[in-house]
Amino acid sequence: MKRKWPHVEDLEVFLAVVRHNSFTDAAVELGFSNAWVTKRIAALEQTLNTKLLHRNTREMRLTAAGEVALIQAEEIIRKNNVAMDLIVNTRKDIKGNLHISSSFGFGKNHLTTPLSTFSKLNPELKIKLTLTDTKLDLIKENIDLEIMVGEEVHERYYAKKIADNRRILCASPGYLNQQNLPESPSDLTRHKCLFLQEKGLTFGLWHLTDGQKQETVRVEGNLSSNNGEVILHWALDDHGIALRSEWDAKRYIESGDLIQVLPDYYEKASVWALYPNKLEESIKTQKCITFLESYFRDIFF
Repeated sequence: MKRKWPHVEDLEVFLAVVRHNSFTDAAVELGFSNAWVTKRIAALEQTLNTKLLHRNTREMRLTAAGEVALIQAEEIIRKNNVAMDLIVNTRKDIKGNLHISSSFGFGKNHLTTPLSTFSKLNPELKIKLTLTDTKLDLIKENIDLEIMVGEEVHERYYAKKIADNRRILCASPGYLNQQNLPESPSDLTRHKCLFLQEKGLTFGLWHLTDGQKQETVRVEGNLSSNNGEVILHWALDDHGIALRSEWDAKRYIESGDLIQVLPDYYEKASVWALYPNKLEESIKTQKCITFLESYFRDIFF
C-alpha cells in the first residue's frame, strides 16, 4: 500500500502551534484564521493516524507521538530548506559546468580570449568550448550556449543578439588589377568568388543589401572552404573576391592588402547567443552572455 505523506505546509503549521503553545497565536503568525489552523492540524493527525496534541480549556501539550513528530518535523523542514537552497543555488551561483559551442573560425579568433578572462573571473566554473562547423542539437548535445554569426537563427531556441556585425566584399589589389572593378552586385557573376561553406548555408549564394533593398547573387569560383581564415588567405593571395566579416577584413583593408569592393553593399551577420532554456533558469549562461556583450562592445565598437 502506498504511504501517504504529510504536507510540508502542515508540518510548518504544527511547528508554529508548538512554538506559540496556541492555535490563536499560530494563526496570527501564519496570517490565517484559527479555524484554518485547526483544520490543518486535524489533517496532519489524520495523515499520521495519531493524535499529536492534548488540548483542554486550560492547557495544551504534546502527546508522546507529538514529541517525536516535533523532532522529525523540525528535521524535515530543515532538510527541505537546504534542498531548496541547493536547487536555487545551481541557478544563481556561477559554479558547475558551462558547455559553449561555436564555429571554428569565430571561436578560435574571437572567443578564446574573452572566455579565458571570464574563466579567471569565475574560477569555480568549468567551461567547455566545442568548435565545429556542423550544426549541433543544443539539447541533445547538452550545450548551454551557442555563439553563432549570421542571421539563420533556429526558432527552436531562445536567441539574443550580442553584437552587430556585417560581412563585406573585399579582394586584393593584385586580383583587381587583372579585372574590371564590379560596379553592382550583378557584376559579381563575372568574377572569381571565394565562397565560405558552413553550417548548412546554400552554396554559392550571397545575400547582399545596401540597407534598403536586398539582392541575392549566385557567385562562382574555383575555391571554396568551410573555414573563413582559409578564404581570407586565398583573397590575400589574389584568387578572387571574398565576403568576409568586417572584423576579420578590417585590418587588411586598413593596411592596403585588401580593397573593399562595392562598399555600399554588405551581408548582415550579427553575433547571436542561442540557448535551449530561458536565461532566468541559468545565471551562469546569463552572466556569460552579458560578459560577451560587454567584451565585444569594448573591443570592436
